[in-house]
Amino acid sequence: MHHAWLLSGPKGIGKATLAYRMARKLLGGESLLSSSLDIPESDAIAQRVEALTHGNLFVLRRPYDTKLKRFRQDIPVDRVREVSGFFQETAAETGTWRVCIIDSADELNRNSENAILKLLEEPPSNTLFILISSAPGRLLPTIRSRCMALELRAVPDNQILSWLSDQGSGSSDLLKAAVKLSRGAPGKALALVQNADVVLRSISDYLNSLGAPALGVDMTIAKRMAEKRHQISRGLFWDSLDDTIHAHALFAATGQYEGPFAPAKVNRSAKAWQENHARLRDVRRAEEAINLDKTATMFELLSSIRAA
Repeated sequence: MHHAWLLSGPKGIGKATLAYRMARKLLGGESLLSSSLDIPESDAIAQRVEALTHGNLFVLRRPYDTKLKRFRQDIPVDRVREVSGFFQETAAETGTWRVCIIDSADELNRNSENAILKLLEEPPSNTLFILISSAPGRLLPTIRSRCMALELRAVPDNQILSWLSDQGSGSSDLLKAAVKLSRGAPGKALALVQNADVVLRSISDYLNSLGAPALGVDMTIAKRMAEKRHQISRGLFWDSLDDTIHAHALFAATGQYEGPFAPAKVNRSAKAWQENHARLRDVRRAEEAINLDKTATMFELLSSIRAA
């Protein structure tokens, strides 16, 4: 087996799920078929991999900053040095393989990327690196060239809708909106349904209120998204608002609407929607780069789109 795999595709498409299945198999999990990655949840190895307690597995992720009380924006190089130490030590458990999952490689900074590259150039024996990426083109070309690439592609909308319906949660309108906003990623669609009251209903309320002065709606959404318990929902809302505004720009240009729910009842040019979309992305990048007030940032963005 090649020592490094690069799993790419949209967020929620199943990259991490596949990575952990590969790890369970390589670390000794037993499936009914020798060629299958489908290992029962009752398997002892599978349970320890899921709990991240297997001694031959290292998961490289963004660390939690106890001072700022949030996760770091990137994976620092000192965390990569821990990976190097992990592979230099004698295997903690029986079995010949050790696995490192990098979730996600998109969050490596340049120093971290260079440190990972060195490990990929001189891999220890019987090791497997699994890199997860939603934007592989941004990784160093030398990292990509040392990995076997596997792209996970979007699942058709009708299949995701059928799968969500089988889960037995959410109204038809909410399920359809989740599918539209998932970009073919079942995991993201499910996350949207699970956070429907916070994310999807906020998108619906905002669209229904556009074209009229409704700053109360904007403030309600902004406050809701700033709550610590809605940290995951906030990321989903940013993505969903981005896709919704972009869908309105295309609708204004082509007359065909591919966004969630019904389009906003406002007469606005494609150029105006494109400017709104660009502003949204600028604001999001700024918020991620520096610690802006989350309520004020979201309120100002929503009200500026409304007034455009």
